[in-house]
Amino acid sequence: MHDVARAAGVSQRTVSNVVNDYTYVRPETRRRVLEAMEELGYVPNAAARSLRRSRTGLIALVVPDFRARIFADLAGPVVREAEALGHRVLIEVTDSDRERELQVLSGGRNQLTDGAIMMALSLRPQDGRRRRPGYPLVLMGDHVLEGLHHVAIPNREASLAVVRHLAGTGRRRLMLLGHGPHGSETARMRLSGFLDGLAEAGLPADEALMVAADWSRARGRQAIEEHLDSGRPLPDAIFAMNDSLALGALRALRERGVLVPQEVALVGFDDVEEARYATPSLTSVSPDLEAMAAHAVAMLHEQITGKPSGREPHITVDFHLRIRESSQ
Repeated sequence: MHDVARAAGVSQRTVSNVVNDYTYVRPETRRRVLEAMEELGYVPNAAARSLRRSRTGLIALVVPDFRARIFADLAGPVVREAEALGHRVLIEVTDSDRERELQVLSGGRNQLTDGAIMMALSLRPQDGRRRRPGYPLVLMGDHVLEGLHHVAIPNREASLAVVRHLAGTGRRRLMLLGHGPHGSETARMRLSGFLDGLAEAGLPADEALMVAADWSRARGRQAIEEHLDSGRPLPDAIFAMNDSLALGALRALRERGVLVPQEVALVGFDDVEEARYATPSLTSVSPDLEAMAAHAVAMLHEQITGKPSGREPHITVDFHLRIRESSQ
């Protein structure tokens, strides 16, 4: 740093300000320092800087798994937003295990990170008391814990929009695929929107059409096969709680010769890339993942740097219902 300062004709303090990207450095001075750094091959010692700042420059993105494509689709925007603010991202998978999620909450699994962004499926409202004081943390999804910043998907409103769309096309017997076993807040909110939509349209909530299934392609396919084998009448439409279920259901319907959408309309949730390339292409709820990532990373950055912007602690992003061939 002394050599850079001498080459650029500035003080070591000015070089330090440029290295740490402080705002109040004149553009011409910054240019001279950067040119001197490049000419001399000077690279700041990241480890030493971390020790001085008590920061590592690393943040954790904690997801349940990557079997559900939405978690992978969300990782890209989080990494881009984090890098733009000077953070690198470590990705951790919890497999939706409650103990692992609690360890993240208490900071026990993230000794090398400055903070974490977590999508949790097993936490409970009272778990907020177990958060490690001072450890920056942002939740994404539907869990809201006292004292934690949070970015949510509008699950209830999106599910209501799905039912309005299907009812608007004349469908009267609607199946909800994926109800039951998860017991997660996401599932409960999507169920709430579905039931509200039925009530608004004057349609009955038929228990026989509330089909339990894990949120996977294999289980979506199996659930529809079992329904068809039972001899019960076909629904007019199927709302699958995520795209994996919907794609599995689509496979089962095609194998059994059921025409989509002529006989049964089909809608998913998440708008994964496969939805656009399925045959027929899949109508799906598309949450604004770019906005979700931007808000979550910005919230975490503000906690890490201690520079709050006045941003609301709880933000719900927008969504679009992408209407494609499977429900037209």
